[in-house]
Amino acid sequence: MELQAPERELLEKLSAANIQIPPRPQILQDIEAMLQDENATERMIGQLIARDVSLTAEVFKLANSPWYRKGAKIESLEQAVRLLGRKPMGQIARSALLRQQLGGDSARMESFWQRCTDIGTICSVLCDQLERPGRLTSEQAYLVGLFHDCGVPVLMQHIKGYADAQLGNPTGPDYLAEDDTFGTSHCIAGLMVAREWELPYMLCEAMRSHHYVIAQDQNERHAIAVLQLALYAYGRSNGWPDSEWVYHQEKALHTLGIDPSSVDDVIGSALASFEVLH
Repeated sequence: MELQAPERELLEKLSAANIQIPPRPQILQDIEAMLQDENATERMIGQLIARDVSLTAEVFKLANSPWYRKGAKIESLEQAVRLLGRKPMGQIARSALLRQQLGGDSARMESFWQRCTDIGTICSVLCDQLERPGRLTSEQAYLVGLFHDCGVPVLMQHIKGYADAQLGNPTGPDYLAEDDTFGTSHCIAGLMVAREWELPYMLCEAMRSHHYVIAQDQNERHAIAVLQLALYAYGRSNGWPDSEWVYHQEKALHTLGIDPSSVDDVIGSALASFEVLH
């Protein structure tokens, strides 16, 4: 990934300011290693997950959600691992532990993470609805939405006052305005997190570029387009103004193969499914 000159300057500025990115915890490394071990059973994986209370709760919550659960309630981690699958389980573990490390249990951050979770769900719904644009999976789309703003809590921990004006903003958060005020970038901070945690390239690119108009040769443009449409849909469902969609819509809709005349139907269907899953 080649950063543009202003992005490199912001990355150097954040690095020079000794911005501390939380390291990948040992339990995540252990889980990822076990998931790649063909000899590891679902019971063994479940026993390892059980060592972390927050991760255990996240796994049960997802396994028993309408998104995955088709029959009886999932009562054990072994059942949950079998239902969710190994690859999604790795993504779930990474997302739950990253959220935890970034202050996910803080009461102040509750609305922040709820918004991100909702946007992740809408991304996933749109991905399925649009029949996996660019071969993007619903699990990948969910992670794109969940962590697109993960640089925000990092900056909040290191820059006094950052995001104070945006958390609970009745017209929706504007983190670009915070970036301008404090001379920083939540996108580049998010990229630093993604690199430290060895997140997929697709997720790195979406974090970095979701405020940009999609270029013709844009890497991971389908993931970015799904995120931009989900952000617009979420904001519209809350009655928030959206100053970015007017710039993003042409390229985003073209990337996703959506006719502008049908975008309201696409959003309406996605939001209806979101309400069922919410």
